[in-house]
Amino acid sequence: MVSKVRDFLMDEGFIEYVLGVSPELVSQWEAYFQVHPEDIRDAEEAKAVLLAPPDVACGFSMNEYNDLKDRIISSIR
Repeated sequence: MVSKVRDFLMDEGFIEYVLGVSPELVSQWEAYFQVHPEDIRDAEEAKAVLLAPPDVACGFSMNEYNDLKDRIISSIR
């Protein structure tokens, strides 16, 4: 997996943006991608991983996967 994709997947703000937690984050990330269009492809790949069914391979170890899953769940509670 590309390092930038992994960076997006580990970014709590990006995770909350993908999950639609707040309109402010949507605005912030849209502004970011206007300034950094070179990151859009990696962000789309990261979104696909976050929104994929749990049986899709994403290149994380089981511990990394479980940590990410726990962070996502705790961020939406």
